[in-house]
Amino acid sequence: MREFVDKERPASEKLKEILERYRYDIPSLISALKKLIEEDPYYLETYVYLSEILENEGYIKEAEEVLLEAYNKAMELIRDENGNLPDRLPWKHETNRHIIKALLETGIMFWELGELEKALDVLKLLYKLDPEDPVGVRYYILAILQNMGFEEFELTFGKNGGYDTRSLEEWFKRNEEVFRKFINT
Repeated sequence: MREFVDKERPASEKLKEILERYRYDIPSLISALKKLIEEDPYYLETYVYLSEILENEGYIKEAEEVLLEAYNKAMELIRDENGNLPDRLPWKHETNRHIIKALLETGIMFWELGELEKALDVLKLLYKLDPEDPVGVRYYILAILQNMGFEEFELTFGKNGGYDTRSLEEWFKRNEEVFRKFINT
C-alpha cells in the first residue's frame, strides 16, 4: 500500500506571515499570495486562500481558475512516476493537509457550480485516499447524493462558523446506506 506524505514546505510559514501582514490590505495580499505561488507552486494552501479572497472580492472566474490550478498541481504532486495515485493520502500527516484542503475546496466548488458528477468524483477520491475521513468528506458526498445544494447544507448544519456535529452525524447515520452504496461502486 503506497501512502503519500508530502515534504515540509517553507511556503507554509511564509503564508502565515503574509496573511498576518496584509490582512487589511487586500490588493497587497493578493499580490503577495501570487508571488508565493510562483515561489512554491506545489504548496496548495496558498491557492485555497487566494481563491477565497478573489471570490470574496467578486473575481469569481479567476477564483475558480485558481482552484482548478491547485487541483491539477495536487494531482501532479501525489501521482507517482507512472501516473498512479497513492493508496492513501492521510490527514494525520500535517504536510499532506494543504493537498487535502485543495482537493476538498475543488470538490465543493464543483458542487456550488452544479457540476455534481465532477464534485462527486473529487470527493469520492478524497474519501478513498483517507477513509478515516477526519475532514468529513462523507457528509458532503451524502448531501450531494440527496440533492442538497451546498448553501442548503451550510444553512442546515452550519453552527458558529463550523458544523453542528451532533445533528450532522444523526442525519448521516439515518442515510448512511445511500453513501455506502455510492462509495462501493
